[in-house]
Amino acid sequence: MGYRVVSQAQLEARQAELLYGYASNLTSFRLQNGNSSQHGLIRLMLWSEPLNEGLGATKPLVIGSRWFASLTKDIYTVADAFADDKSNEGNWIITEPVRAIEGVGNVGKSLYERFVGVREMFVIGTETRQAFFQRYNYNRPGYGTVEASSPLAVSEGTHSSLVIANHSLSLFYAEVFGLVPMEFNGKRSGYQNPSTRQTLILEEGQEFYVSAFCPPKAVAGVLQVYSPLYPKPDKREYAKPGSLGLSLFTYQVDNIAAFHELCSRSSGTNVTPILNNEFGELSFGLVVPDGTYWIIIAQQ
Repeated sequence: MGYRVVSQAQLEARQAELLYGYASNLTSFRLQNGNSSQHGLIRLMLWSEPLNEGLGATKPLVIGSRWFASLTKDIYTVADAFADDKSNEGNWIITEPVRAIEGVGNVGKSLYERFVGVREMFVIGTETRQAFFQRYNYNRPGYGTVEASSPLAVSEGTHSSLVIANHSLSLFYAEVFGLVPMEFNGKRSGYQNPSTRQTLILEEGQEFYVSAFCPPKAVAGVLQVYSPLYPKPDKREYAKPGSLGLSLFTYQVDNIAAFHELCSRSSGTNVTPILNNEFGELSFGLVVPDGTYWIIIAQQ
């Protein structure tokens, strides 16, 4: 994917429990894609005794599910790479690339009125839960940078998604986190849209609410929140620190002391003291009202 290790650090089990809520010796590796050091970083967390198997091969829209997305210059290169790995005993669920209009775009009408939008796909496995998208006939500067050295021509993470049961609780991300809600928030979507149905592996009749929240000072780093309108299993226990696979999101703030006070007075729970994380950064953890565990990090 083009990531490289930029730092490595450890926490003993007692310290890890104070910040992450799980007692196990921890070794973390911070991965950076190209020069994108302000967002889209990945933290590989190696627990000496993992809590559970994580989300594994569960479909995208289960309660507690998380994933992130990256821009690519050639989505078929990504699709072929995962398909080849799967054909050689790789354990992946892969959706075929499909054209979609996500906020920006229009359908193609002729050689001269061409499709504007993205082609997207989803990859699910024990190691990652990730969407990939390629833009067609438009650009969005600052929303994904593909370095020439990336083997699969993939950018840093551009946006992240999570799935919650009660969509009204997503307002916490605007009211407390300070993210800016998009105009279409609370949109109802689902199986009627062919591209959405394919990418999110939906069945007949399955719909959901979706909202998106943008960081106030950046282009990338959008948070998307989904809420299924049909019965889905609750997998939050398998998507928190200590679990294998994708199990943690982090959020940077300018004034961590003020933000800690704000969260302590909010409807969030299990707010930890401000502590140094394994990389020596001031951090604290909390469970937001939708049940998702977040780590807050002071902006460096």
